[in-house]
Amino acid sequence: MAVNKKDFRVKLSLLFILAAALLLTAARLALFWLNPDFFAPLSGAEITSAFLNGLRFDFSVIALFMGPVIFLLNCPVKSPRWVKVWTGVWLAQWIVMAGFLIGDLIYFPKVNRHIAEEIIQLTNDWGFILSYMVTQTWLPLILLLSLFAAAVWGFSRFTDKHYQARRWGAGKTAALLLGIVGLCVLGIRGHWGGGKSLGVADVYNYTSSPAGSVLTLNGVFTAYQVGRKGTVDVNNPFPQEQAITLASEQFISPDEEQPDENYPLMRRRVQAGKPEKEYNVLIVLLEGWHPYYVDGLSHNGFGATPVFDQIIRDGVVFTNAYATGQRSIVGFGSVFAGLPWVPGLPSFGYGLELAALSPMPHHFAEAGYYTFFAQTSHRSSYRLCALASYLGAQESYGWEDIPELLPYKEEAPFGYDYDMLMFAAEKIKNRPQPHFMGMLFTGITHEPFTSTLPQFDKYPYDSWEHGFLNTLSFADWSIGELLKRAKEDGWLEDTIFVFVADHTSGGPAEDSLQNRFRIPLVIYAPGLLKPRQIDHIVSQTDLIPTLYRLTGLNPAYTAFGRDMFEDVPGRTALVSDGINVGLVTEKGEIRHGGGKVIASKAYTDDFDADQAEQQLLALDKAASSLLNNNRWYNPAFDTADKEPHAD
Repeated sequence: MAVNKKDFRVKLSLLFILAAALLLTAARLALFWLNPDFFAPLSGAEITSAFLNGLRFDFSVIALFMGPVIFLLNCPVKSPRWVKVWTGVWLAQWIVMAGFLIGDLIYFPKVNRHIAEEIIQLTNDWGFILSYMVTQTWLPLILLLSLFAAAVWGFSRFTDKHYQARRWGAGKTAALLLGIVGLCVLGIRGHWGGGKSLGVADVYNYTSSPAGSVLTLNGVFTAYQVGRKGTVDVNNPFPQEQAITLASEQFISPDEEQPDENYPLMRRRVQAGKPEKEYNVLIVLLEGWHPYYVDGLSHNGFGATPVFDQIIRDGVVFTNAYATGQRSIVGFGSVFAGLPWVPGLPSFGYGLELAALSPMPHHFAEAGYYTFFAQTSHRSSYRLCALASYLGAQESYGWEDIPELLPYKEEAPFGYDYDMLMFAAEKIKNRPQPHFMGMLFTGITHEPFTSTLPQFDKYPYDSWEHGFLNTLSFADWSIGELLKRAKEDGWLEDTIFVFVADHTSGGPAEDSLQNRFRIPLVIYAPGLLKPRQIDHIVSQTDLIPTLYRLTGLNPAYTAFGRDMFEDVPGRTALVSDGINVGLVTEKGEIRHGGGKVIASKAYTDDFDADQAEQQLLALDKAASSLLNNNRWYNPAFDTADKEPHAD
């Protein structure tokens, strides 16, 4: 029986578009179904709107990535191989998109938003990505690759049997190709007429809530839009100089002066007395700790943090402390450089450091301290070793430099806290100067969670929370071993320990800034500070001015904060919430994006959302304008002296 052969490329093109649209819609449906608590506030009308308006962002992605393939598929080439090649390319695109959307679904519960600027860091850590795919997502990976192979084989057989090139005239072919180009342009732009092409912030033309914006967008669109620029487009009309003035009033203390009017947030104390003795500083950045799992803060009875609970009782605990973002690189920049991060700024390590930054480790080194940085993960991870050296750390170390000390059950992809802390203790013991300033970054509590030692496997590894609690127990014990070494080696009483999380992980499903950004933060200095609980708002960016005052150091510096011990009215915490920016105040919280308020929550009856919005916009504008215009810090003041050095 003869087979009726024909040219099916136009129908195939429509099938391509439909299959891609169904994939993106299915991902949106899965996101909605897998995260019911997050989307619970949405009404039926808002959900319907998100699914319908989401097609606008979906078709932008389809037009951008698959449009050129459809154009080439329909070019006047008669060979069946031509059809097979471009269909294979489209199938590869579809499979890659499906894999990315699966990754976005896995990532979403950790931060309650789509992948955005994270794509910039991920593309520089392919080793971890490949390892994670093979060890943690092997089943979806095998299914996708099998689907791809089967589809390519099946379509090749179908084409050989049913395809025959059309015999169109040049005019009809040109009209088809011109129509494809026009539809691609329209899809990418997302609208008729003038103006910019569709961007992430345009989602707020169709929704007014964080949950609605998330449901409308898709992870492929957000990752591409942010990744191609390294930043998010922002719309903040607040007057620049007024914003800088308001930020200066909030952060600069009465006993500080501004030595250079061109750098309005740079300051130093007018009269700084020397302390009775010099103290060492050791900052321990805790990977992904959430107050919910620390019994000394939440009293939930998990039993995973007995050492840290004792540190809370013996130290100065800040119960209302906040991270500036939801990623390690943001926490690193805030703790060690006093940096905020707001949408519109490049990430630290990916462009933000091109502006002159206030170098805390360098200032301590200039004052005669031995300064060093160590992390559990590889030196190349987030480029943190290089960034620590850039800030003035005299030595920087990663996994490659740290001996493995214990017979661990599994290899942890981000290293072992105990080994790194003991390595740091050895460096301190053999330090070349009498005093030291150390910066340490833990990693065992970063997923995928691995079994360390049998005594810490209190739970089966059958859920995210159980895995986290097992590794948290090991991390807590490791801190206790560090303090034992400090006592044995004689530097416990002379050291200011700062224990601060880089961001939160896990915890309740509640979508509030208080839940998602509040972190453990304790200053433990047994020879200097009496136990105390401080409840006013503090941020990671407040650490630098605090440490300078505690140690008596008095360089000119810039930080988006002030001494944490100052109990002054109006303390706030500015946070980066993906494509949005948020502000936590004593009376309430507010989130802003796309030129308008998208969520607010009152803690007290007298919360003024309008006033909070103006304060948020001012801080956001001050941070972005000073860093983008390189008015953050004058490197001529890079010494601990009171006068700038000569170039």
